Amino acid sequence: MKMKSLCLAMALIGATCQYVNAADGTLKFKGEVVNSSCTVNGMNNQELDVAMEKIPLSKLTQDFKGPEVGVTITITGCEEGDYYLVLDGTSATEANKVNVLALDDADAPGTAQNVGIILTDRNDNPVTLDQPLNKDNDPVVHVTSANGGGTFYLKASYYAWGQAANIKSGIADATARFTVIQQ
Repeated sequence: MKMKSLCLAMALIGATCQYVNAADGTLKFKGEVVNSSCTVNGMNNQELDVAMEKIPLSKLTQDFKGPEVGVTITITGCEEGDYYLVLDGTSATEANKVNVLALDDADAPGTAQNVGIILTDRNDNPVTLDQPLNKDNDPVVHVTSANGGGTFYLKASYYAWGQAANIKSGIADATARFTVIQQ
């Protein structure tokens, strides 16, 4: 009995081990650790506050978009090179448009409904959310001297979707994380 159990165990181990040795490809990670120590100016406890202010519900139900608010992220103390801004945040998947930032606690009582925030660059190109670095679309700052800096200029606005009757007033706070990447 013990011999049969041992043989069965060896057969199972042999059958599963063949997959460990098979390889379909290789991941090769390439990068560089640099001395750049860019500082983001104006942060309070690792946060930049953007005052979206109050917008009348009637404006959102009529235009489905609120007024634009300027957002500036200034970096200083950087090495020469190109610096990109990558944003991560929860997308409002129920919106009829991509790259709409969902409101914090979107399902909680007292939170605005069918409302999110859209971020664009100064040329009105949408800033993508939750995507890897894309040099063709992500905002960029070109630092031309050592210990230099620059500013990312963005615009934010409330965006509403669905039928006007389904857009509800309430708290409309949202959170996006950003990373400055040197390339």
